[in-house]
Amino acid sequence: MPHRFPSVPSRGQPVRFAQSVDRRPLTGKPPHDRIDETIHQRTRLAIMATLTGVASLDFVELRAQLGLTDGNLSTHLAALERAGYVKITKAFRGKTPRTTVAQTARGKRALANYVNLLQEILDQAK
Repeated sequence: MPHRFPSVPSRGQPVRFAQSVDRRPLTGKPPHDRIDETIHQRTRLAIMATLTGVASLDFVELRAQLGLTDGNLSTHLAALERAGYVKITKAFRGKTPRTTVAQTARGKRALANYVNLLQEILDQAK
């Protein structure tokens, strides 16, 4: 007779899920559970903060301001771009390639929400 695992239902039996699963809507979660992990990473937070006061920045200038390597900055920018928080534009100035980075409207909202959430966490700690 084949071994039957107790956690696997037999054919025709309903699948039961754990009762401890949090089914509250996202807004019902505590503030620290709503932190945007994409922005929360320190390098990506520094990128978003640096882009806040400008229309766009050259990749080279952003790299110099943050003291990052090309590969490190590229990796973090790719994560922010996938989230829709930055727009990366590649063009040529003469024969020289030029990459510019700009914060999107979605990125500005995400950063504002992140800052507000941190303030909420601090207010609750008082």
